[in-house]
Amino acid sequence: MAGEDYEHHYSDVLIDEELKGYISEGRTDWEEPVYEPDFSTAIVVDNLPKVSREKYDRLMVFVRKIYDQVGKIAEDGLQMPLDEATGMTLGFAFINFLTRDSAEKAIAATNNWNLDKAHALKVNSYVDLVKTTTHPETYTPEPARPLTTVPGLYDWLKDAQYRDQFVVRHGRDTEVYWAEPGGTPELLYGGEREKAMGQGRYWCDQYVTWSKTGAYLLTYHRQGVALWGGPKFEKVARLAHHGVALAQFSNTDRYLVTYSYPEDGPGHVVVWDVERSISIQEQVALRSWPVEPFGKGNHFKWSHDDKYIAVGKSKYLRNPQAAQAGLDESGGGAAGHVKQGSTGTGVGEGGPEDGEGQISVFEAPSMELLDRKSIRAEGLRGFDWCPKDNLIAYWAPERQQQPARVVLVELPSKKEVRRKPLFYVEDCELTWQNEGEYLCAQVTHKKRQSKKKVSLELFRVKEAGIALEMVEIDATPVRDFAWEPAGHRFAIIHGDDANSYRFSVSFYSMIHPTTGQKEVTLLYRLEGEKARPVNKLLWSPNGSIIVLAKLAEASSLEFYDVDSHSTLAKRDDLSRIDYLKWDPSGRYLTDAIQQPMGNSYYKYSYDNGFRMWTFQGTLIAHVEKNQFYMFQWRPRPPSLLTAEQQRKVKKDLRKYERRFDKEDREKEMNKKKEEWRRKGSRRAEFRAFYATRLAEFQARKAELVALQKGYDDEELENYEIRVVTRRMVPLGDPELAG
Repeated sequence: MAGEDYEHHYSDVLIDEELKGYISEGRTDWEEPVYEPDFSTAIVVDNLPKVSREKYDRLMVFVRKIYDQVGKIAEDGLQMPLDEATGMTLGFAFINFLTRDSAEKAIAATNNWNLDKAHALKVNSYVDLVKTTTHPETYTPEPARPLTTVPGLYDWLKDAQYRDQFVVRHGRDTEVYWAEPGGTPELLYGGEREKAMGQGRYWCDQYVTWSKTGAYLLTYHRQGVALWGGPKFEKVARLAHHGVALAQFSNTDRYLVTYSYPEDGPGHVVVWDVERSISIQEQVALRSWPVEPFGKGNHFKWSHDDKYIAVGKSKYLRNPQAAQAGLDESGGGAAGHVKQGSTGTGVGEGGPEDGEGQISVFEAPSMELLDRKSIRAEGLRGFDWCPKDNLIAYWAPERQQQPARVVLVELPSKKEVRRKPLFYVEDCELTWQNEGEYLCAQVTHKKRQSKKKVSLELFRVKEAGIALEMVEIDATPVRDFAWEPAGHRFAIIHGDDANSYRFSVSFYSMIHPTTGQKEVTLLYRLEGEKARPVNKLLWSPNGSIIVLAKLAEASSLEFYDVDSHSTLAKRDDLSRIDYLKWDPSGRYLTDAIQQPMGNSYYKYSYDNGFRMWTFQGTLIAHVEKNQFYMFQWRPRPPSLLTAEQQRKVKKDLRKYERRFDKEDREKEMNKKKEEWRRKGSRRAEFRAFYATRLAEFQARKAELVALQKGYDDEELENYEIRVVTRRMVPLGDPELAG
């Protein structure tokens, strides 16, 4: 503002005298900078002991020693206020770190940490604390938000033909199909709604996955994940988590865990309440857990009823990367066929003496640490929940003077209900039967003398005291182990003949087949000339039928009836199967040849697709798709029938089979009638067309004959008919020579 008095123009702004000389005359856009303090590096530690002035310095040293291990504390960055009236500390402290990352790590590492029996630390960021002080004293409830639900999340189970569904990803398409008994699948939804929006939109451009009960289909996007459901696959929810790479539903679909792994920093986990589409951490004022120490994978494990979520902490705990599609999706057809805990693949290297181990169990939905302390599991290598009870099994190797061990812990009491010491252990794999009745610990012992030794430690979980039996396997190693779903049998592949790729297959029962006594019994063994080229076992969900598969560049499938000891069908001419899964009903088996998504240079980008087989081994569908990425059956929720009702259904199965056979025949007849109707319609169309053209020809016949000067090529009298007979005589015929 040229011409105005300098001092008058800035009269309402307080400026240091020495700064005035740096301000240009006539300038009108100058503003005094606003000071905005950054408290993102500060935390508040609450629930500290209240001590007198005499113990003040000692407590300060103790607190500083704890947090110096997390990050660098700023100069004068630790303040612990005193009550001037009493001379006692107030039970909290302010800590200011040099970096925001150190503050976040301090919150994640020490919140709910037990300082002693009477003091569990409560740690929050200073920013969050300031937010709480700005809340009004009087509570004003927010307007109730209507609960938006999508009707018919389980309507697909009401299908009159009792069909199952599956989803496939190929090219840029995501498609959901009905599995047809006759063969060719029926397309249900292929993203037509999204494609109709134009602008090159598609339903999803990443992997997809079903929820555990089949209620939702989850799609991955750059901004987060989306849930779809209902008869028309409408969008149920959008959950924002930037950079999400992996999602894991809880067993009842009530919760969802999403993982992100940014390249420039540690990954984080967010736990969601699916029905309300909110982050549980935000609800209970907890920050997301950092997962940098564990590497990429699905680290959290839910109890069968979703009451608890557990995470193991150990330098060498194996956290397998969750495959988006493939054999690891659900353990090859049996819900309990989950393997844990092989050594040598954890994040940290070294022996058990390198660090402690623990299993932290959080209660849902509060996500508070159960009893404010973790289950101590020194040297933890692998753990998993029982599929039907709140029981955790874990194993740890030898540590100092302690033997290796498999331990079963009951929740919420955290009582150790069974412990099995093991000696000279090199590796161990835990496999639950899907009804939670049995647990197998497959133990590989260290090499002594000539060869390694493998033992199967079999726990009868439902019996008082959890009885234990052991089976030693002479022909090592054990290459695969599988429980019969809802049954008492199990099968193993074992043997050393890796050159010919033919191994022995043994079938055992936990109940003696003749006496009915509870004892492990070898039923029979396929060995010697009966050995199979096999590396994967896959029981049908209904039991009795098992697939003996070789998954390699040259693959094979054998459908084997365990009851009758007979092969139902065998195919040896298959190539590079990388997905093998039964449908939930046990009627169909699907194998697929897939390629990684996002790899345009993958050498097998053509001739991929899937095949569908009946349980007898009859091929009913073969669908080839270029750039085929994934196949996944839609899971079914747990049955609402009691065990007694299920036994009654099986007893009356012949009656239901007759009804289903009748419906199948009617459906097949309707298909044939439809085909006859279609052919009849086309025949009628052709005859009508022929009659029309014939009438046109007859109308112009006189004109055509005149053009040919009276010659009618349709009259037979204009043709001379000759009959010529030829005799074929072979060379060397005597009659011909004469």
